[in-house]
Amino acid sequence: MVAPVDKLKGKKIVVVGGTSGIGHGAALALLEHGAHVTIVSSSEQRVKSVVEGIGNPNLHGKVGNVREEESFIELLRSLAPIDHLVFSGVDKGEIAEANFDECKHLFGVKFWGAAICGKAAAKYDIISSGGSLTLTSGTGAMMPGKTASIGGALNAGLFTMTQGLALELADKRIRVNCVVPGIVSTELWDKMGTIGKGDEQAQKLEAMGKKLPVGFCATGEHIAEAYLYAVRADYATGSLITIDGGGVLK
Repeated sequence: MVAPVDKLKGKKIVVVGGTSGIGHGAALALLEHGAHVTIVSSSEQRVKSVVEGIGNPNLHGKVGNVREEESFIELLRSLAPIDHLVFSGVDKGEIAEANFDECKHLFGVKFWGAAICGKAAAKYDIISSGGSLTLTSGTGAMMPGKTASIGGALNAGLFTMTQGLALELADKRIRVNCVVPGIVSTELWDKMGTIGKGDEQAQKLEAMGKKLPVGFCATGEHIAEAYLYAVRADYATGSLITIDGGGVLK
């Protein structure tokens, strides 16, 4: 059996959303396992900052916006052939406080962005045979709670998309899976503004983590293990990979 660390060595992997949060954690983990990683973000400044900050010759960055379908697909085609494509996304807070222009933007990025990745993989030879597409959802799809009406609905849609794409891309021997994280400590909380910032935010995340069976709140590094599984597990497709510290059990 090939050692896991060798299985990704030299593989070409694109991580959309790899400059921050969960996507950044996934990109770092893939790099550590010897992959050649290209991170994609709509922010040129963020791409440059991350690539220069890490300073790994196997890390590259590209600017691309999933809301601009044609140019984004052309970007993916320019990077082809690749072995794996990872798409990470964002979530939303309470519906009473929702700005629906922002919500439409969220769907444009997370839901339609995932769909565009699937379309590109189906229509063009972007992902090599035997490769994979990994999407990102969230446990709000299973237990939405009072702050996840919109995000929960979006995430549930990604469940169906994952399983549908797994069937559609099977003839091309491309696996499709979805990572389903629970509570994670990332800068996304600053954007959502639901649990404050700084020390207040850290304390609330710590308190939420203590209520989980594992006893702590995850970081992007913890969630990255699920992405490693998704890209390496040759027998997994259509899988919803929940990694939430046991949160759905409560």
